[in-house]
Amino acid sequence: MNNTISVKTYAKINLTLDVTEKRPDGYHNIDSIFEEISLYDTVSVSTNNSGIISVSCNIPEIPCNENNIVFNAANTFFEKTGIDNPGINIHIEKNIPSQAGMGGGSTNAAGVFRILNNMFNTGLSDKDLMKMSLPVGADTPFFIKGGIAHITGIGEVNKCLKPLSKHYVVCAKGETGVSTPQAYREIDTLADIPHQNTEVILNAIENDDIITLMNNSLNTFELTSLPDDIKKIKEIMLRHNTVRTMMTGSGAAVFGIFTEKKSAEDACLELKDHFSFAGVYTNIID
Repeated sequence: MNNTISVKTYAKINLTLDVTEKRPDGYHNIDSIFEEISLYDTVSVSTNNSGIISVSCNIPEIPCNENNIVFNAANTFFEKTGIDNPGINIHIEKNIPSQAGMGGGSTNAAGVFRILNNMFNTGLSDKDLMKMSLPVGADTPFFIKGGIAHITGIGEVNKCLKPLSKHYVVCAKGETGVSTPQAYREIDTLADIPHQNTEVILNAIENDDIITLMNNSLNTFELTSLPDDIKKIKEIMLRHNTVRTMMTGSGAAVFGIFTEKKSAEDACLELKDHFSFAGVYTNIID
């Protein structure tokens, strides 16, 4: 057994995110396009003889106990496979900001499932891992395969799509986070919520037409109470000719799609003057 295995776990943006309805079970159905981008954390798993799961992280604010989603992922893996836990340490090197709507926790959890599948030679398929990971977090199955996908239901229906041509994604986030449960509660109080035309969006992706895609995209969470930083980030991106700028997930990170690298870099430079997290990424993953 390999004693340490490390993987890159990539962030995502929601190119569109339509909250379509609240279900009888209290969850919400969504209709979204998830796209992985080149921003990543590194997750490493090593074995020891403790018989317990321990978690460590380079960011002090991240909980390193059973409240971390990676702990739940490892626990679920051992429970579902029936493998005795010999004792593992999971170390996370975070670059993806938390409370950003970029899937930082979910992608780390998916990385743990992939590593443990390899480490213990369980031979589970992507489909098996996606099913196993769903109870851990609604976004986790997407990150098992990554790429670009049409996500529906509560996140469990995942249809892979043809990748778009290379584009630049500028992301930025202010200091204030957004509570996802609170944002959903706000959505439940809204009347006459606009919804997207999914057929137009899927056709645009099929035709590799990011302009039409972004012109028809929306994020329902933008109808809720938002930190002031979000408006300021969008204004800066618009000054630098972004195709479209929107919040990702329930926030509080904002992304802008750029077709020109220079415009993306200029926007990022200005954003860095105001915000602690800003970067230029692409949809092309190593």
